[in-house]
Amino acid sequence: MAHLHKRRNIFIKKDFQGKLILGYFLFVTGGCLFFLFLLGLFSADTLTISYNNHDLQLGQTPIMLLKKILAAHWLFIVIGSAFLVAAAMLITHRIAGPLFRLEKALDNMLKGKLDDTIYLRTKDEGKDLAKKINDFNLGLSLTVKDLKDNAVAIDNLLEQARLKTQSLNQEQQEELQSIYWNIDEKNKRIKATCSAYTLKDV
Repeated sequence: MAHLHKRRNIFIKKDFQGKLILGYFLFVTGGCLFFLFLLGLFSADTLTISYNNHDLQLGQTPIMLLKKILAAHWLFIVIGSAFLVAAAMLITHRIAGPLFRLEKALDNMLKGKLDDTIYLRTKDEGKDLAKKINDFNLGLSLTVKDLKDNAVAIDNLLEQARLKTQSLNQEQQEELQSIYWNIDEKNKRIKATCSAYTLKDV
């Protein structure tokens, strides 16, 4: 079962998170520019009169609106952009962090380290995938442990069988010893394969 807790150290895929943040920023900025374009398109044939500091100005509505927006709200635009980047960083951190952790766990699995347990924070994405990886590592650890136990049992049975063959004649002993040797070699290979894995404490 996957455990959820707050990680002390935060690790992320910086390149991936950077692309996500840029994507969010471009998406929102593009949306705003698109709606400004539509507003300008629908108001292209209209005229706007602006009165500012005793100065009366005439101009096409789209151009006048753009000038007024940039002049009056440039600070808001800058603050809004910074807020957008910060919000995107917070949101993408819940994706980039778990992605880094999942890749690290898979790298450990490729190295035969099955004792790596994935812990994600409550609001992180990918908790279902992390649980499946943890369950897989636990199941494989149990399987490999069972193979190790059976390999030890085979060693014990071989020892008992060798003792039993001492009462047989020389020819029968040599024939059985050859079989025992082959079994022992196969068992050593099983042990070597099992020893390549670092198991969970089960």
